Amino acid sequence: MKFNKIPFTGRVVDTLRTADNREFVTSAVKKLTFTLAGIPGDRHAGFHKNSGVRETELYKKGFPIKNHRQWSAVSVEEMEQVAKKMQIEKVSAEHLGANILIEGIPFLTQLPPLSRLRIGEGSYQVTLVVYEENFPCKHPQEAMLSRGIEIKGTGFQKAAVGLRGLVGWVENGGKIQPGDLVEVYIPQQWPESITNRWFK
Repeated sequence: MKFNKIPFTGRVVDTLRTADNREFVTSAVKKLTFTLAGIPGDRHAGFHKNSGVRETELYKKGFPIKNHRQWSAVSVEEMEQVAKKMQIEKVSAEHLGANILIEGIPFLTQLPPLSRLRIGEGSYQVTLVVYEENFPCKHPQEAMLSRGIEIKGTGFQKAAVGLRGLVGWVENGGKIQPGDLVEVYIPQQWPESITNRWFK
């Protein structure tokens, strides 16, 4: 597979993971370790996962399948849009259960599947493969409400459509931390209708 590197670079703002793999909300950590099995200690770590509501057309719920959702990433710019729609001051990456908060990559959620995020510098870059858009669910709003955040506008599940960020798996492990650069590579196989927004 060949790739085109998009002509701008993002930066990691926060790195996060769950303190308890039974919980949804993540917490900021100084560094985040990635292995081929995902993020150690995080609720989405592992080579396998149990099928859920997203796979009901293929498997019964709870059936063991390959884990394509080892990490999740959201963008500062898209979270600002969601907060505006919800009429709240801020949407925190923690409440979304995200692992990486990125600034400087517009339309992050719209990156096509099999794109690569390369994070860090030199020969120690972590490479993450995009699996799909992370579709909004009820858990972020529940986390906000439980922490006393009053939502005056649109609910999260509608406000975050097309803005919820990405999920994917680890292709090359390592460590990342806030301040690390983020480069994005899009497969050449995608048509101009998808890639034009990135290169124009």
